Amino acid sequence: MKNNLANYLISIFTLSIFISCSTNPISNIQGVYEVNKDSLNALLQKELSSENVLAAGLLDVALKNAVIEFDIKGDSINGILFFAGNTTLLNAKIIVQNDSLIIKTSELEAILIPTKTGLSYRATGSKISITLEKTERTELSPETKKVIEAQNIALREKEEFEQNLGKWQVGNYVDEFGDKTGNGYAYCLIRGTSENSISTKSEVFIKAMAEGDKLYFQIYNSSFSMKESFPDSEFGTMKMKFPDGNVTSERVFFYENNVSESGDKAILYDFLSHNNGIVKVYIDLATASEYYSDKYQFEIEKNNLAEILNGLKK
Repeated sequence: MKNNLANYLISIFTLSIFISCSTNPISNIQGVYEVNKDSLNALLQKELSSENVLAAGLLDVALKNAVIEFDIKGDSINGILFFAGNTTLLNAKIIVQNDSLIIKTSELEAILIPTKTGLSYRATGSKISITLEKTERTELSPETKKVIEAQNIALREKEEFEQNLGKWQVGNYVDEFGDKTGNGYAYCLIRGTSENSISTKSEVFIKAMAEGDKLYFQIYNSSFSMKESFPDSEFGTMKMKFPDGNVTSERVFFYENNVSESGDKAILYDFLSHNNGIVKVYIDLATASEYYSDKYQFEIEKNNLAEILNGLKK
C-alpha cells in the first residue's frame, strides 16, 4: 500500500514537471542565437536614402563589425548587442508577461518573439526588430566572449574612473625616458563644463595638481583625448565662490595649455589645505586674451588632500 502511494506521488510530481515545462514558452527557446546580418542590412537600408553614399558606406562598416549574439539557458539570457559604436551587455532574466517574453534590466526593456528559425528581438518603443537565427552551438562563440570581456573591462575602468572623480591621488614625475623619478605630486580629476561664444555648455574634465603650495589645472575634452587650448604666456584671473557665498578673484598664469595660481598667496590652494567644503571655480580665458571666449566651470574640495600630501612628505 505504501509503495503504491509513493509511486502515485512520484508519477504526479513527474507529470506536473512535464506539464510545466511543456507550457512554459521559455523552455522552447533554449540555445544560442546570432544576428542574421543580411536581414539586418535589408532592414536598415530602408532607413537610408539610396543617394546617401556616405551613410551606406558607414553602414557596411558597422554591419561588418556588428556582434549580436545571445545564449539562453533556463530563464536567463546572456550576450551582447554591439553595433555602430553602441554596446549593450545582456545578463538578465526572461519574464513571461501576458504570453510575451520580456527582458528587463536597469538599462533596457525588450521583447523576444519566437520565429520558425530563431527569434525576433525588439527594444520597447523601437520600430526595428532584429532577426536572430538559432545556431547549433551550446555556448557563445569565442569571438563574442572576447568582445564581452573587453566591454566588461571597459565598464569596470569607467566605474573606477567615476568613483575616483574628485578624490585626490598620487601622480608620479617621470624623466626623459618615461621612467618614474620617485618624486610624486597630488592630483584629482573633476568633471566640469565649457562654453564659448559659438557653443552651448559641453562636458570637460579638469586635472587639478597641487605642486609647491599652488594649484595647477589642465582641462581636457569630454573623451579625455585632447587638452583644451589656452592663451600662452599670459596672465588672467580666476573667480572662486566659497562655501560661505563669498566670491573672490585671483591672478592666474596661462602657459603651454596649463593654468596656475600665480599671486603672492595661492588663495584656492590655501583654502583647500585648511578647510572643508566645495569651492566653485570659474575660468574665463577672455581675461587673458581677447582672442579667446572659452569659459570653464567646475567644483573642487579638500576631500582627502591632506592625507595624500602627508604621504608624499614621508
